[in-house]
Amino acid sequence: MGVRRGRSERSAPAQPLPGHAQKPGDEPDPHATAYADTHGDPYAPEDTGPHADIADGPMTVVLDRGRADAFVPPRGKRPDDYAVLVPFRPRRPSRSGPEFAGEDPSSGSLRIGAGLGDTDLDHRELAELERRYRDRAGRDATAASRLGLMLLRRGEEDEAETWLRRAAEAGHRGAATNLGVLMHRQDRWDEARRWWYRAAEAGSRIAAFSLGALLLDAVPEDAPVHDNDDVSQALYWLRNAAEAGHVRAALVLGEFHEQQGQAGAERWYRRAAEAGHPEAAYRLGRHGQERGDERAASAWYLRAASCGHVRAAVRLARLLHRAGDTGEAESWFRLAAEEGDPGAARALGFLLQDAGDTDGAAHWWRRAAEAGDGTAANALGALLAAEGHPAEAAHWYEQAAATGESNGAFNLGLLHTARDDEASAERWYRMAAYAGHADAANALAGLLLSREDEEEAEVWFARASEAGSIDGSYNLGILYARRSTPDGQAAAERCWERAAEGGHPDAALQFGLILERRGADEAAVRAYRVAASAGRTVAAVRLGGLLARLNDLEGAEHWYAAAADDGHVPAMLRCGTLLARRGAEGSAARRFRAAADTGSIAGAWNLGLIHLRRGDPEGAEPWLRTAAEGGHGRAAMRLVVLALKADDTRTAERWCTTVIAHAPPELAERARLLLRALRSEMAS
Repeated sequence: MGVRRGRSERSAPAQPLPGHAQKPGDEPDPHATAYADTHGDPYAPEDTGPHADIADGPMTVVLDRGRADAFVPPRGKRPDDYAVLVPFRPRRPSRSGPEFAGEDPSSGSLRIGAGLGDTDLDHRELAELERRYRDRAGRDATAASRLGLMLLRRGEEDEAETWLRRAAEAGHRGAATNLGVLMHRQDRWDEARRWWYRAAEAGSRIAAFSLGALLLDAVPEDAPVHDNDDVSQALYWLRNAAEAGHVRAALVLGEFHEQQGQAGAERWYRRAAEAGHPEAAYRLGRHGQERGDERAASAWYLRAASCGHVRAAVRLARLLHRAGDTGEAESWFRLAAEEGDPGAARALGFLLQDAGDTDGAAHWWRRAAEAGDGTAANALGALLAAEGHPAEAAHWYEQAAATGESNGAFNLGLLHTARDDEASAERWYRMAAYAGHADAANALAGLLLSREDEEEAEVWFARASEAGSIDGSYNLGILYARRSTPDGQAAAERCWERAAEGGHPDAALQFGLILERRGADEAAVRAYRVAASAGRTVAAVRLGGLLARLNDLEGAEHWYAAAADDGHVPAMLRCGTLLARRGAEGSAARRFRAAADTGSIAGAWNLGLIHLRRGDPEGAEPWLRTAAEGGHGRAAMRLVVLALKADDTRTAERWCTTVIAHAPPELAERARLLLRALRSEMAS
């Protein structure tokens, strides 16, 4: 009963965007925060000064838990997945300083979080910070924007909207961006679009990205994308953001071009990947693999996997395993498995099983099976069954079957068959067979045939054959051959030919016999070779005979020897004869001796002849006697000659009688004349 081979999400920050230049005269807001939420939202809020253009900051990339080949275009996501507010948390440096560390008396600004070893501000400090913002918010757009963010942190959206709107209307780009996010959360799409447009026009790449993503998401799935104003506007703003260094914008552009089958996807993916986005690196690896460039694919997968991208780690591991680097493949499978990827856990289990670590294999298969991986559940069941735990095996087989893994149902059928529970076996075989499992269909047909339900058995043998089961094709051929009609024989031949081409030894033997009878010796040789190579002794003997007829004596000797080693007596004799003819009398004697030891008269006769050729009549005599006593006339005649040479006329007379009784007519007549002469001589 064999195995039919058959996370908690980890976030990885992207690398900071390289080469982002600050505009001359712009002062980055020391309290500015670029947002990214645990859903990987592309609409990240920002808080900047009135004219500052700060970098997006690190973004949280949530690993895709879908299949490695899954591709979800932006429009397939719900808008709420993009715009989730995550307010900043002011922090206080631990080193000593003014009342609020980092306060710059000359500018009157507070630099929160400016030092290392920061700790959270306590309630008193936050209250003081809010008071200062409120004091300035009426006349300072930046203070109004920060106050709005603090209120958002407490969930006071109404008042937060008031201050963000005041700052945004005063021209604060960051406030406009965050106000758009708030409007988006409240399903006020038109207002969100308007504020993002204002911020994007003012140069905010975050707003440009959010606006582009919103426009693209609003395009109906069945709408044409060519000459579509909304799509054109969306792509304009996404390109604007991407060219300004927004990584997620480049990724979304790549996704759009890939979905539309347009050139340029790899260019945008490369821009995002080189900026440190692991999903983009994964997509580049996938493109390289599809082109057959596994070296480039491995490099990009490695880059993504090193940032914690699970699907990239799995694909990298598969490439390494195919290249023979099982040690490195195991390490990447293990990394992905430890992150909760069931496919990686399953693959790791198979690697460990191949290395002889069945305990480790069982551990990871169990992890994968508990996560719903049917193949792993089936593999675990097979391992437990092999270790003599059928009850536990049945449990995991049932788990596998419940996920739709037909191998699990088939293996359950095998378990019940071993218990002689035919009713349960049939139920599981049927479940797997209806799911298209070829071996289950063949097993079900065999069970039905044992009940003499030949009609339904034929149906399932046919289904098994159509599904690729060579056993099913062979068995179907047997049913057809039983009909003894020309059509039945022709159908049987077709079935056996199909099974023989698939490597079925018994079908190859049957097909070879048909071909040999037809005189198609070369084709018969090919068929017999398939069967003989699989250890079918009769096929080896037939193959040896055909090769001898085709004057391939070396090949004939090889296959006769193979059959002889399996205990086939005629093959021993034929192999010995070929050996003797080419002068290998020692090897021939061993073959003849093996045949003689089984009681073969011909083996004893030939062994006696070899002794005579060596000039060893004493060694020949017992073997010739064995053959003669078994009725071999020629062996008896040789004994007559030996007896005459020894002047033992009485023994010669006795063996002449055997010759007369068993030898061919010509030799028997000679024995009669000799016997008459011997008796006359004795009488005189």
